[in-house]
Amino acid sequence: MDVPSKSKTQATPDEQVWDFAGTRRHHIRSGLRLTPSERLKWLEETVDEMRRLQGRARLGRVIGET
Repeated sequence: MDVPSKSKTQATPDEQVWDFAGTRRHHIRSGLRLTPSERLKWLEETVDEMRRLQGRARLGRVIGET
């Protein structure tokens, strides 16, 4: 006898579903767990990292080089 599998749309809120919408919900929830100062710290670190990496692939340099 086959056991019917649960489709992604029938998953309970506690289950992690890694489709587009589930990933988006996960990111939103994880962001809401942070305090405003933690969110600002994350944003500053992300912007610094993106500025460091900006244009590296186009120029053909290794990321670790300065």
